[in-house]
Amino acid sequence: MVSPAPALPTAEDGLGPLAARFQILVHREVEIAVIDLSYIAPDDALPLLRRAGALIIERPLRSVRALTDVTGGAYNKEGLALLKEFAVNNTPYILASAVVGATGLRVAALRAVALVTGRHIRPFETREEALDWLASIDAS
Repeated sequence: MVSPAPALPTAEDGLGPLAARFQILVHREVEIAVIDLSYIAPDDALPLLRRAGALIIERPLRSVRALTDVTGGAYNKEGLALLKEFAVNNTPYILASAVVGATGLRVAALRAVALVTGRHIRPFETREEALDWLASIDAS
C-alpha cells in the first residue's frame, strides 16, 4: 500500500516562492523527495529545510528517497549546522539519499554530514543520475 504524499509547502507556509524548492517527484514510478538548495542564500535555506524536515518525518520510517541539490549554494556556519541537524533528524525516515552539486568545500561538508548521521549519502554529477539511482533502490 502506498502512503499518501505529505502536504507540500505552499506560499501560505510562509515560504513564498521557496515552496517550489521542495517537491515530491515520481520518477520511474517511485516517489522521491527533492530539496532544491541550488543557488540559495543561507537565510532562505533555513525555513526551507525546517519545512522539508517537518514533512519528511510524517512519512513511514526508512521510506524516503531524498535528493538534495546543493549546486552553487552559499553556506555559513549556521546553515551548515542546520544541514547537519536536518540530516540527523531525518535519518530514521531515509531509505536512500543522493546529493547533486557537492564540489570543493561542499564535499567536505557532505562527508561530515554522512559521518554524523551514519548514512551513506551518495554524490552525483546530475539530477537525472541521482533520480535514476534513487528509483533503483529496493524498499524491501
